Amino acid sequence: MSLPIAFIICTEPGRLEGQSLMLAESIRKFCGELKNTPIYSFHPRVGEPISKQTQQAFEALQVIHQQVPINREFHEYYLANKPLVCAYAEQNIHAEILVFLDSDKCFFCEPKEFLLPVNCNVRIRPEYGQGIGSTGLQDPQEWYWQKLYEVLGVKREVFVETPIGNKRIRAYWNSGLVVVRRSAGIFTAWKNNFEKVMRLDITPPQGIYFVEQSVLSVTLCALEEKVEHLPPNYSYPLPLHNRLSKELKIKDWDDIISIHYFNLFFYNDWNAQIKRLKKLNNNSAKYRWLCQEVVRLNMPRVSVLHRYMLIVRRMEQKLQSFNLDINLSSWIERMAKL
Repeated sequence: MSLPIAFIICTEPGRLEGQSLMLAESIRKFCGELKNTPIYSFHPRVGEPISKQTQQAFEALQVIHQQVPINREFHEYYLANKPLVCAYAEQNIHAEILVFLDSDKCFFCEPKEFLLPVNCNVRIRPEYGQGIGSTGLQDPQEWYWQKLYEVLGVKREVFVETPIGNKRIRAYWNSGLVVVRRSAGIFTAWKNNFEKVMRLDITPPQGIYFVEQSVLSVTLCALEEKVEHLPPNYSYPLPLHNRLSKELKIKDWDDIISIHYFNLFFYNDWNAQIKRLKKLNNNSAKYRWLCQEVVRLNMPRVSVLHRYMLIVRRMEQKLQSFNLDINLSSWIERMAKL
């Protein structure tokens, strides 16, 4: 007998352990009638297993964890884990609806929109900003999307609006929260297309990091699926709160279904960062629970300097496209150790 719904996550040794644990805790505590939904955690690469402590915590939370060597060919590209794990789950977990979740999520209310209506096979959120997306034929990044459309057989143009800036771009969805009907075969198509694109070495201007997400978007277009958007209080991009379009900003934690917090809780100043989010009422038991969990799981591991180092490295990558080999980040790291 098929389960009505199942959650899929990836957990590998290191920071994902604390993130996955907090995610699972939030599901069990806040997800209402879906709080007992099976959670399947996958460690898809060869290597050291997750810690015994995490394994025991998973058992207490009834999280089913497996280390299965699904990602061999693209072992060095950790984001390949997502399409490969999703396809594996689609073929091996007998649930009517599969929900893939990045581990840097946390729930605060029951996600009723996960229960797909009969005429819908996929629900997802648009990517937050344009990023590698294309506004159309005049966009400098258009060549990448046209190449994907050609290789993956897209025949119909689809556009979405970004939550940041309300930009109209070619359909580009965020792959950190994807709800699908298993029988539609969307995850398997994503995996097959991802492998094809990787083997052809087609990468966007900003690098390989965005391949899995853009390929998912183009796969949905190629399948001509009727993509429905989850409401903006799903996977709410907490660190981007101040940049969101005014009508999308949430003012109270009790109105949030789930957050996407990125790397926020790995910086020692995370609480100060949250308090700088404008007009977000932090007088909430859910916010206090979140703070307690971050401290309990000992998430902060890097200094604030790390945040700025990421910005410097992105600038260096852009300069390399002009044949300028500047390595300012290494110099800063050496000076910081003095």
